[in-house]
Amino acid sequence: MKKYWTEEKIKSAKYDSLLNEVEKVKKEADELMMKKIEHYEKEIALVREDAQIQILRLDKRIGELAAINAEHQKLNGELREDNKKLAKQIDDYTNQLRKAGVI
Repeated sequence: MKKYWTEEKIKSAKYDSLLNEVEKVKKEADELMMKKIEHYEKEIALVREDAQIQILRLDKRIGELAAINAEHQKLNGELREDNKKLAKQIDDYTNQLRKAGVI
């Protein structure tokens, strides 16, 4: 009976040692996973901050381009009016030349 008891103690001790080793490995894996999570959370925060800065830059640029576009449309409208006036002057001058018999 003593031999059986000793074998059981040895098996129990090996089982306990194995359980302790498994728990130790699990704890190490958990710590590594937590470090990775912290790392990626920091990286996500940096990416989010960079994206917000980029959005602000692009919003500013959109405003600048909208102002340029408005100015170009105004200028284009003025040029069209000038072209109409010049076309009328040329047409009037051509008609005067025709009446005078020059052309």
